[in-house]
Amino acid sequence: MKIAFFGDSFTQGVGDPDGLGWAGRLGKAQGFTVANFGVQGDTGTDILARWRGQAEGAHPDRIVFCFGANDCLLTENKRIRVGQVDRLRIAKTLMVDAGKMAPVLFVSPFPVADDAAATNRIGEMARQLITFTRLHKTPYVNIFDAVMASDIWRQEALAGDGAHPGAGGYGLVVDLIAQSPVWQDWLKG
Repeated sequence: MKIAFFGDSFTQGVGDPDGLGWAGRLGKAQGFTVANFGVQGDTGTDILARWRGQAEGAHPDRIVFCFGANDCLLTENKRIRVGQVDRLRIAKTLMVDAGKMAPVLFVSPFPVADDAAATNRIGEMARQLITFTRLHKTPYVNIFDAVMASDIWRQEALAGDGAHPGAGGYGLVVDLIAQSPVWQDWLKG
């Protein structure tokens, strides 16, 4: 089985000394092939613009989306990069369009250890996606609160660039996702 992962630098695995990130670690642990399309700095707008061509080239059996941290950061003009209405519109478009290609699953966005205001906005997005994914019948693994509460995530991120963890933080994400009944059912389905 090949699973395509679309997202930002967290999906890409920035900060992981092994270069696997959570997507690569999850594929290795569970025995599937990973096509990682995480791009540092990408917002939902960027992912929406590029996902289809990349997915068509990769021919995945399943598609995972995990993004939102960059959407919730501020621009130089102190404006949120992607507003709430646009974030939800993008998520809906991805759920519907990608769902025509392969089974889709969303993973919650991750907190930024050194930016409390952005993390609050990211947490709100994670909570909104609970209702939104349910409404659009898309499986959703919401691990935002567990990641935010993790000492290892926070310590590794603060020891690095302030946002991205190391191997321990990404390992935590793998454990949380692998233990999720939503993930397990989706993977079997």
